[in-house]
Amino acid sequence: MKRKTPNCSHDELVQLRQGGVITELDFIQMHPDTELQEDFSSFCGATGRIEDEDAARAFLDYRASLLEEGIQRGDA
Repeated sequence: MKRKTPNCSHDELVQLRQGGVITELDFIQMHPDTELQEDFSSFCGATGRIEDEDAARAFLDYRASLLEEGIQRGDA
């Protein structure tokens, strides 16, 4: 994946995404934590997806569901 130069914090990117200023794929590509891009690439490889907007949406939904499960179990 081509990484976009990060110039925003996580919280700023969340606000931009929620405000419709950037897409989910932009959010991943611009995120200051490079592990997010690596996880996204791994997710796409494991699920046979190309790194596009639909895959970014599915990846972020997947991560949100993992977080929710962890919260319910008391792990997060």
